[in-house]
Amino acid sequence: REGKIPGILYGHGKKATSLLLVENEWKKIIQHGNVHIVELKSEKGSPVNALVKDIQFDYLNGKTLHIDFLEVKMDEVITTSIDVIGHGTPIGITQGGVLEQLVHKLEIKCLPKDIPEKIEVEISGIELDKAIYVKELKLPEGVTAVPSPDSIVFHVIRLRIEEEVKPEAAEGEVVEGAEGAAPAEPEIVGAKGKKLEEGEVEEGAATPGKEKAPAKDAAGKDKE
Repeated sequence: REGKIPGILYGHGKKATSLLLVENEWKKIIQHGNVHIVELKSEKGSPVNALVKDIQFDYLNGKTLHIDFLEVKMDEVITTSIDVIGHGTPIGITQGGVLEQLVHKLEIKCLPKDIPEKIEVEISGIELDKAIYVKELKLPEGVTAVPSPDSIVFHVIRLRIEEEVKPEAAEGEVVEGAEGAAPAEPEIVGAKGKKLEEGEVEEGAATPGKEKAPAKDAAGKDKE
């Protein structure tokens, strides 16, 4: 419908409920940044606190197409994911390295009211072959990271340049195409494709410097 955004509400053993949200109201909410917990109001029921689980966008015009919500209780710990944003240029890049971010969304556990908008990380101090781990992230009070503390979030690694390795020749052998290798000698092949050894003359061929003997008939006389 015009001016409405379709959605669905899940949670707490209840049957999923289809929703229609007012588009202008939703725009006011998301213009402040990442949204995690919202209060859904309807004309027929009481307000419901819900976690925004998934948003589908039209990437051509940026409009919201559909939203999935999960009903939550404000006094119960929930699991959700938040964006991890790095700030700065690692010193390891000036040392010839490349920055890689392995965790873009961090899974966390906390009360709904404690969900941070995002996790910001200062990465300018990362040297070559060094990393920032989950255990080094500064999380707000009451927020716990789900991944292993030793999971890498950011690291600076060396560039790997693969070189073509040419086969090594055995002692006394010369690799074909190698510098200093003698050119291969051409093979001499007879009319029927038979390979001729050095000094061998093809059957029926004239020997250099000699004339071909005249053919004789059955009586032993020379043919004219």
